[in-house]
Amino acid sequence: MHEMQHINRDHRKARSVGFSLVELLVVIAVVAILANLLSTALNQAKGKANRITCLSNLRHLQVAWSLYVDEHDDQLPLNRTAASADDRGPGRRNSTNSWVVGNPKVDVTVADVVKGSLFPYVRSAGVYRCPADRSTVIGLNAVRRTRSYSMSTYMNGDEAGMDARVKTRSSEIISPPPDKVFVFIEEHEASLWLGSFVVAPKDRFSLASGSWSSTPSDRHNQGCNLTFADGHVEYWKWHSPKKFSLSSPNVSGQEVRDLRRLQESLPKP
Repeated sequence: MHEMQHINRDHRKARSVGFSLVELLVVIAVVAILANLLSTALNQAKGKANRITCLSNLRHLQVAWSLYVDEHDDQLPLNRTAASADDRGPGRRNSTNSWVVGNPKVDVTVADVVKGSLFPYVRSAGVYRCPADRSTVIGLNAVRRTRSYSMSTYMNGDEAGMDARVKTRSSEIISPPPDKVFVFIEEHEASLWLGSFVVAPKDRFSLASGSWSSTPSDRHNQGCNLTFADGHVEYWKWHSPKKFSLSSPNVSGQEVRDLRRLQESLPKP
């Protein structure tokens, strides 16, 4: 009898220090759920940090734009496409006297960023690229692009003197007021990169459809950052994800709402 009681105590002791298969599976499931929650939280935190850094980058560029205007008698920095056809690759290259030079789709160094008229006010090539931008140079998958941001073509762009919407001086930005007119924007990696960021005015299209000429980025939780002529920076959440397509450039539905919103931030003639 004593021996049987000893065996029962040993059996209960063995059960108390071990795990059943069900218990082990429950523990594994709980650990997996916690790991997934932690991973999601870390990704969200990283995404938020990238967005804040991107906002800071654009704020620096906008300050540089404003300083340039102050030091050049109200003249906006040039935002022109290179005149020589030999100086154009995929997309278009910015001219050597513009706020930035070259084209990020093909530039393999920051040399063209440094040549731009705004660089003396920024002094850091890293400011020109969003930390969440993973795009690479054409044909060189290991080389990250040097720039994520573009300037509105209506800020001293190619059609200055031909289109009354294109302003060459800060004092010309009246309607809408400066706090409603965008200057810099994050451009989508698949966009055409036309030298400047081109948004066709609303009056060129029917109310039922529209078209992106340049495509804004959506890398920040389906949104992007923009700066405005009064100096402030905003984050815009888009109604639809952004995806440029040469075969189907027209947009409709929710996409039109995004296009219209940006069109409302263009200077009027």
